[in-house]
Amino acid sequence: MIFKKVHFPIFIVIVFSIFISCNKKIENPKNENYNLNIEKALSFYNKQEYDSAYYYFYKANDACSDQEKERRVYALYYLAEIQQKRCDFSGSEATATSIISILPDYKSINTTYNLIGISHLEQYNYESAHKYFNLAKSTALTEEDKLVYINNIAYTYIESKEYNKAGQLLLNLSKDISLIKDKSNYAKVLDNLGYAYFKLNNPKAIDYLNQSLKIRDSINNNSELIASYMDMAEYYLKSNLKLSNDFAQKAYNAATAINSPDDRIEAIKFLIASSNTNEVKSLALKQMNISDSINKVRQNSKTQFAKIKYDANIALKESEKQKSQKQLYLSLFIFVSTISLFVFFTIRSKNRRKLQKATYETETRISKKLHDELANDVFNAMTYADTQDLNNPTNKEFLLENLDKIYTQSRNISKENSQIDTGDNFEAVLKAMLSSYNSNNINVIVKNNTAPADWQKLKKESKIVIYRTLQELMVNMRKHSGCSLVVIGFETYKKGVEINYSDNGIGCSDLLNLKKGLQNAENRILSINGTITFETETNKGFKAKLKIPK
Repeated sequence: MIFKKVHFPIFIVIVFSIFISCNKKIENPKNENYNLNIEKALSFYNKQEYDSAYYYFYKANDACSDQEKERRVYALYYLAEIQQKRCDFSGSEATATSIISILPDYKSINTTYNLIGISHLEQYNYESAHKYFNLAKSTALTEEDKLVYINNIAYTYIESKEYNKAGQLLLNLSKDISLIKDKSNYAKVLDNLGYAYFKLNNPKAIDYLNQSLKIRDSINNNSELIASYMDMAEYYLKSNLKLSNDFAQKAYNAATAINSPDDRIEAIKFLIASSNTNEVKSLALKQMNISDSINKVRQNSKTQFAKIKYDANIALKESEKQKSQKQLYLSLFIFVSTISLFVFFTIRSKNRRKLQKATYETETRISKKLHDELANDVFNAMTYADTQDLNNPTNKEFLLENLDKIYTQSRNISKENSQIDTGDNFEAVLKAMLSSYNSNNINVIVKNNTAPADWQKLKKESKIVIYRTLQELMVNMRKHSGCSLVVIGFETYKKGVEINYSDNGIGCSDLLNLKKGLQNAENRILSINGTITFETETNKGFKAKLKIPK
């Protein structure tokens, strides 16, 4: 609950007060190493990349001579603040204390006192926190700064359960006209005042808590709203469990939105206290998980900054080692590139062999077809012409019919293996080929799905493979399927083109034998890194799905 109550948004005050005192020194070009590291550190700090910011602030401090005290103070303040953000409160206290020893009378010493006070408060050292907040107040440069420190003093009283003292301070503070104009800070004081009154059983508590919640809700600041939701959850815990649970859930949601694990744990405590027994177990487990995560982070924080300091010192002395590392990285890059090229060419060679195998099998199939079908028919026609009387009209007509059949066969073989137009007319040529298998008994339907195939993105080799594969499927259909309807659909998916073939033929119960019969088609698809899958059952038709990459 510390972070959500104790601080005013004083970051602007801190930056301006320190920056005014150090600005001329920072811009002094004599220490270029310092200026460069400060510039990098501030860039990371503004992006909330605190590990990197700490590294460069430390390097900036290390770049200062003993005489450059204000420069060192500027860097050290940020180091202490980052340590505090990372919950390394003892480390932050030590760093901030070193600022006082280096330059005890610098203009913005009040900000350092405040930082030390917060670290003591977080470590439950309320007496010491009270002391440093009072020192901050007595050295404050502006009235706005004083309001910050008075609020922090009052909150120290709340944490140490001195609610009467807290209430008196906060009541006077809530009447400050300049504070009332500042909604965010005014809401913070009202919330703290309402909480103190709540602990004192003062009936005015709920009015102040509601006022604070209303203001915070109007400015829509989750980090501020968490405090109000928590206090409301605690306020209603004994009188209205449902309302308490609602506010605890709002606090948990807001803490989750800004990734504040401490506040999430606090909210879960109220959720457990206001929930029924069935929900307590799951909430307790969630609380344990978050708590374990926080403990790990904070445990790491104890050694994290020491490691960063070590790394920063080593970095100043290891330029040669860095050069060696660069050479090593270059060698690794060359090695990985060589391996990648080797793998690339190996895969390409493998695909070429697959394509050569598919080509060989195609040639073998054409040769077999010429021998088994065309050559036998030509031989039979020649034999018939030698042995029969061709002056007989009937014999002559029979011979002419055989010759026409031979012509048709040779034309079909030619069409199946002719050159394919893979240019802009590819889609039309492909659909024309498929439509050529229409007959009185077979109806071939070619359709485009919701995302029509984008043929322009396919390589020439891929188009040829698609054409030949579909041609083989159609030949297989005409010879073996006994179907009356064939549907072929084309569509684009994110990696290429998908083709779906289906018919209503007799199908096949033995998928293994079917795949052997279509082995050539499968080899073609694999040669271009595509996939083809078959689906068939007896009397349930035949389906094939082809996926062709771009």
